[in-house]
Amino acid sequence: MQIGTPEGSAIAPGSQAFINLKDSIHERIETAIQTIQNLIGQGYAIVMTLSSGKDSSTTTMLALEAIRRMKGIKQAPHFISSSSTSVENPEIENALLQMHEDIAAWVSKHELPVQVRMVEPHAASRFVVNVVGRGTLPRFVENGSKRTCSQDWKVKPQQRLAQEIIDSVLADGFKETVTVLGTRFDESSHRQAAMRRRGDDDMRPVRNPDGFLTLSLIAQWSESDVWDFLSMFLVDETTPFDSYVEAGAVRRMLDLYRDGNEGTCGMFMSDGRRAPCGSRFGCWTCTITGDRDKSMESMLNADPRYEYMRGLSDFRNFLIATQWDMGRRELVGRTLSDVGHIAVRPDVYNLRMRQDMLGYLITLDVLEEERAQRMEDDVAMGLVPATSENLRMCEPQFRIVRESDLVLVDFFWSMHHYASSAFPALQIWYEIRTLGRRYTIPRLAKIERDGREIERRWVAVGAWNQDAPVDGLRDYKAELWNPYLHPDRPVKNMQLGNERLVYHETGDTLQVEACDAVLFLDTYCSGDMPFQTQHHAAIESARFWLNESIIKLPQGMAGRYQEMAKRGQYFANLAERLNLTPQEMDRYLKEHSISEGEHNALLQSLGSVPDPQFDLF
Repeated sequence: MQIGTPEGSAIAPGSQAFINLKDSIHERIETAIQTIQNLIGQGYAIVMTLSSGKDSSTTTMLALEAIRRMKGIKQAPHFISSSSTSVENPEIENALLQMHEDIAAWVSKHELPVQVRMVEPHAASRFVVNVVGRGTLPRFVENGSKRTCSQDWKVKPQQRLAQEIIDSVLADGFKETVTVLGTRFDESSHRQAAMRRRGDDDMRPVRNPDGFLTLSLIAQWSESDVWDFLSMFLVDETTPFDSYVEAGAVRRMLDLYRDGNEGTCGMFMSDGRRAPCGSRFGCWTCTITGDRDKSMESMLNADPRYEYMRGLSDFRNFLIATQWDMGRRELVGRTLSDVGHIAVRPDVYNLRMRQDMLGYLITLDVLEEERAQRMEDDVAMGLVPATSENLRMCEPQFRIVRESDLVLVDFFWSMHHYASSAFPALQIWYEIRTLGRRYTIPRLAKIERDGREIERRWVAVGAWNQDAPVDGLRDYKAELWNPYLHPDRPVKNMQLGNERLVYHETGDTLQVEACDAVLFLDTYCSGDMPFQTQHHAAIESARFWLNESIIKLPQGMAGRYQEMAKRGQYFANLAERLNLTPQEMDRYLKEHSISEGEHNALLQSLGSVPDPQFDLF
């Protein structure tokens, strides 16, 4: 195979020119391997962070070779750590999973002390739960500097695993871990500045701000160095050492980078120039990149085989188009002020927007399942050849909304004041998966920000008792029946100070019992529950999830969810008492609210400090 540019300029792997490239990078390779060997010899455990990209693949290959060369001496256990956000570009996710399989086989073959681990964000941090369930706005250009999504989905899970590994290896008598990173100084000026601030080094581990030892093994390598190294594995004659990466894997990686870079990804050219090959692949939901996701668009234009991702791109573009559509925002704030008022101003996504998003995402899942089934039928009937690529496409390439996600979305929605009945999210699942309804993602023109400041106003609610009664998560029926059904349940799990709540269990984080969730969904969709539960108040499903222990609350956080339930129940009861539709209720809140100045005067009369204005995104 020849690797070249669109103009066709190329040199063949195995030729003298190619071998010269190998010679020029050989010293860098041996230096990197020796660096890892030295750390292993000192008793450190090595953690390789692998994303399936070119840089992390390079560092993982180098570190594994160092581990292999140290075979025969007592080593600490080593680890390969990857992150799955559930919204990664499906092609990148597939490549990562394939690498995990290849590494596991290679490690087993060489009998090396290496474990492969995949981490995921906590359930409440996942995109579907956080954005669709809670209505939290995704990171846009205007508010993307903090990149909290990356912290919640990748950094924090990796840190939790890192601490777990450190505790384990220290208990076994080894030194702490050194995490090998694929960051390079020449990636960008921003990356270089950040690396300089941290003191990143390719020969000596440094302690990062979170307290972990890290090593930027290829910090001094250029992008050309990385591709020169990977190119050596295209043919046996130039392979520098035995690796889990074979020629086919390198070709697949090159194809992905080329297709994500508008078809220009020549690793090397006959005149000595280098064509750029640094495509950036992120989450398909990512809105920080602005109006366009260039790598996704490039892939969709490059090859029909990526067409199955078209809907993912459409959903991301829908988020961009509706960023400044205030009609899709929630008016009711989330924090009760010291004088018993709550803010009235467009904030998070409203329930209608969340319902639309859930419908779009479940529909995308179903359409992908149907596409995979058609491919499987075509292969079985001989209509398309049974190539490895076609066999791969016989399986769905993504699953966005899992049952555990759906249960948490339903939990949050059932405490929303505009949810009309119990199990509001499950009803959409039922409509799509059982009744065959489909939600088509609209292609909209982007609404531009008009620049006008929207006044924040305040409506009086007292202690959630000014105009309507609330009891939040208390379940009177469960209190009657639980002593007979569950006589061993501790009473403390129903108390919150002087208040009574529905029975609930707790864990380290907000958790879902996945097996129980799947079983209940099967029951829900196979009977008449979708119709019966429409006669029950929405809050009842939140109580159900807790009373049945399908959802566990974070330890010490019951009060937060009780407050959430009270807020939703208060406005739901108020709307019912006043006989108002959601649109009429929004108007009522605006008309019966006070200005920011009037609210500040009330606060100052009590000696409280007014909350600062907040930006809309």
